[in-house]
Amino acid sequence: MKKGICIFATLFMLVSYGLVFAGAAPKKGKELKISLIAGFPTNIGIKSLVSEFEKETGMKVTFIETGYGAILEKNLVDLSAQTGAYDVLHVESIWFSEYLPYLYPLNEFMEDSELFNEEEYDLEDFTSYTPLTMDVFSRDENLYGLPHLAGIPLCFYRKDLLDKAGLKPPKNMDEYYKVAKRLTQDTDGDGTIDIYGCALSAKRSAIVDEWFSFFFSYGGGLPDRPEQYTKMTFNNPTALKALKLYKRLYDECAPPESMTWEFGEVGSAMQRGVVAMMWNWSNSGSWYDDAESSTVVGKVGASVPWPGRFGVNALGIPKDAENKEGAFKFITWATSKDITYKVTVAGGATPCRLSVLTNPELVKERWWFEPLREAGRYARMYWIIPEWSAIDDALAIELQKVLTGDISPEEALRRASDNAYKILEEAGYFD
Repeated sequence: MKKGICIFATLFMLVSYGLVFAGAAPKKGKELKISLIAGFPTNIGIKSLVSEFEKETGMKVTFIETGYGAILEKNLVDLSAQTGAYDVLHVESIWFSEYLPYLYPLNEFMEDSELFNEEEYDLEDFTSYTPLTMDVFSRDENLYGLPHLAGIPLCFYRKDLLDKAGLKPPKNMDEYYKVAKRLTQDTDGDGTIDIYGCALSAKRSAIVDEWFSFFFSYGGGLPDRPEQYTKMTFNNPTALKALKLYKRLYDECAPPESMTWEFGEVGSAMQRGVVAMMWNWSNSGSWYDDAESSTVVGKVGASVPWPGRFGVNALGIPKDAENKEGAFKFITWATSKDITYKVTVAGGATPCRLSVLTNPELVKERWWFEPLREAGRYARMYWIIPEWSAIDDALAIELQKVLTGDISPEEALRRASDNAYKILEEAGYFD
């Protein structure tokens, strides 16, 4: 019988290990190949600071950036062929189970007091934000990655448009629809909508994350373990209510091209001033105050009207890495307090460390940090299992068919529920 994969709390296990690189240096002169997901704001900061690491260690760092939609498949092909293509991997939490067979546990490095100092590194700085930050990358008392980036979807809204209409930021999904409806406007009377009430991340690769926030907000969710899944998990009145509202927003309040949009395109729409509100990842917050690319500088706020998926990303070491010790030193450097702060300043990333998220100077400039901290209290996780990508896609296909009008919301949820059950059944979860 295939056992469900559980998320274990790891802090107590790690306390006994020293954790921060100190005096011992890896082999000098060796190259480190770092695989990163392209477009993430942490990349800007890490690349701007990496010369410090290279100078300290004598190693040359090469970054290999691949788009979100392609990196998992590309990296798994390389890892399964044991090409030694990477020394460090950027691991998105929902892909952790797929990467796990190829990841090297970090415990042996943690036990080396010559390499790490627990007090300086401060694991509690991660877990005091939310325990999920560390739990997700642990299996059977082994840790396979250190967090370097977190994200939770927030409601970003145009403060000036809400004020002009005498509206307040929405506190729940029903209010979100009402405000979006009010703010969808033909401002010049030419019969064409100039400002849409909201943008949707309705592309096949993004729609499930957004719809789940709607589902969560009405009280829906996943059972604790995939073995507890039933065909009613998605096919129920709560899921139907969430999907019908999502359809209404698409039909009445969102740009028609939303089905081709994910977080980048949605953020761009806000920057261009063509949408009044949107669901988007917290990492996009800095975009709206970027004077070079945004027309809405100083006009955007954020709130938390829904629970959202906690998306945490870690840096891990593949089993076939040529320089594991050097890779580990890079990981601890990149996720240390000092570098996390500098990366956040340089690239607008969302930090995993509470000390950085609550830094008074940063909070003053980054107005989305305060709602983000609140969002951490309600954050959810999907099952971290290899089959989740297939379940996500099965849901996405049916949700998009509702938006195009090809099938009803009821039929979409029935199909999606049946397909998800089949995926789990074939994987042995119900044996």
